[in-house]
Amino acid sequence: DLPDEVPAGTRIEATNESPNELHEFVTYRLDDSDGRDIDEIVADAEALLTGAQPVTVLIAAPGGEQIPAVGDGTLAEPGRYVILCAIPTGADVGEYLEAAATSEGPPQVDGGPPHFMNGMYAEITVTG
Repeated sequence: DLPDEVPAGTRIEATNESPNELHEFVTYRLDDSDGRDIDEIVADAEALLTGAQPVTVLIAAPGGEQIPAVGDGTLAEPGRYVILCAIPTGADVGEYLEAAATSEGPPQVDGGPPHFMNGMYAEITVTG
């Protein structure tokens, strides 16, 4: 569970208690003018995932240690953020981690819909 609000400089951490699914925190800072609620933003996640650079990406293997793929999890700038898991449901953990190590963007691996489509997303506000 994530808090609704944290102070600037907070470092988030991804943990994974799932026995067989890989998870991640992909964190985007929303534009200050974006007044949409979190459900609207996630409904248009394709635009979010292709149009902006994440502030941080933390990958967590089942029962494993956090792997910082982008940044270290620090939310330095005040504002609204969306955090979601874009890993395909049922993706092979080894295949995904191997693809992540060699790709320039989100790994393209087999699996079902991304976890955020099953409710794995949240909004967090960083205060100044």
